[in-house]
Amino acid sequence: MHSSEMARGLPHDVTNALAAAAIAIESGLANCSQVAQALRSFVNAPHRIEFVAEHGGVRWFNDSKATSPHASSVALRSFESIVLIAGGKNKDLDLSAMASHAENVKAVVAIGQAAQEIKSAFSGICEVRVANSMQEAVSCADQIAVFGDVVLLSPGCTSYDWYKNYGERGIDFKSKVQALIQSKREIEKEE
Repeated sequence: MHSSEMARGLPHDVTNALAAAAIAIESGLANCSQVAQALRSFVNAPHRIEFVAEHGGVRWFNDSKATSPHASSVALRSFESIVLIAGGKNKDLDLSAMASHAENVKAVVAIGQAAQEIKSAFSGICEVRVANSMQEAVSCADQIAVFGDVVLLSPGCTSYDWYKNYGERGIDFKSKVQALIQSKREIEKEE
C-alpha cells in the first residue's frame, strides 16, 4: 500500500501508521490486508490537523488541539506555504520553538494573550499580523492566502483566554471559515 492511498497521508500520519501496522501485524491482531483497509478508511479525531474546507485553491485546517509549540511544530512540517493562525494563552512555554520550524510559514496571524509573544517569535522570519478575534484572524488569513496556500489554525497555546477549551476554539474557527467561504460562493454566483 502506498501512503497516497491512506485517508490521511501527512508525514506524521505515515509514521504513526507504520508503527501501528507493525504492532498489529506482529502481534497477530490483523493481517496486511486488514491493516491496509483500516488505513484507507481511518477518520481522525476532530481538531487534530482536521481538514475544514477548500476554496480558490486555499485549504483550511483546524489543529486547535495543538496547545504546545511542539504540537504545532508537527503541523508546520506537514504543509508547504502556510498562513499560520497561532496564539492563545501560553502555558509558560518557549513559543520561539514554533518559529524554528517556520521554513514553510509565509505569514502568521497572532491571536490571544500570547499574540505579542508569537509576534516576537516570528518577527524577521515572515509577515506577522495581530488579530483581536477569531473572526478577524480568519479574515486576515484570507487576505494573505493565495492559490496553493494552507491556512492552519495551530495555536501552540491553550484556548483559555477566549474559550472554554480547544474544542470550542476549533468549532469557532470552522464556523468562521465556513461562513467566509459561503459568503464568497454567494458573491461568485452573483457575478
